[in-house]
Amino acid sequence: MSKARIHIVTDGQDPLLDQVPPLFDDLHSSMSGHGMHATLAPDGARIWTEGVRRGVERFGRLVLAEQDGVVVGFTYGVVKLAPDYLGGELLGHWTHLYVVPDKRRSGVAQALTTALHDWFDRKGVKATECEVVHENLLSQRFVRSLGYRPELFRFRRPA
Repeated sequence: MSKARIHIVTDGQDPLLDQVPPLFDDLHSSMSGHGMHATLAPDGARIWTEGVRRGVERFGRLVLAEQDGVVVGFTYGVVKLAPDYLGGELLGHWTHLYVVPDKRRSGVAQALTTALHDWFDRKGVKATECEVVHENLLSQRFVRSLGYRPELFRFRRPA
């Protein structure tokens, strides 16, 4: 078995994209287990992947970790503008990171994240934001190790 390699998705027709929806489902299942209350819509993973497919490299970057033709992790981020009243600066928004359980703690998450953050740097962002589910302490430690610091709490009140 070879080592996982980083693959930047530059084409919405990349066949590796077809492997992402089950991983996205797993990510949301994991987030639910860590206290996230928002639920993925039926077919939400496919809907998300199709949106990424349409906007890849225009609005965001999808980075995959692939090993022997199998996607074992992904991360995604977009570049956005802060509101004018906050200076209108270019910001990175790191939205998702997932690595299959048997590849965790092997450097895959670090490699995925480095590739995405290098893209943010080339885009000239002034800062990068991310969100971590409040009970996911391992993810909190990971993002802190990358230099992220808590800034806001997001609360949800069911209707």
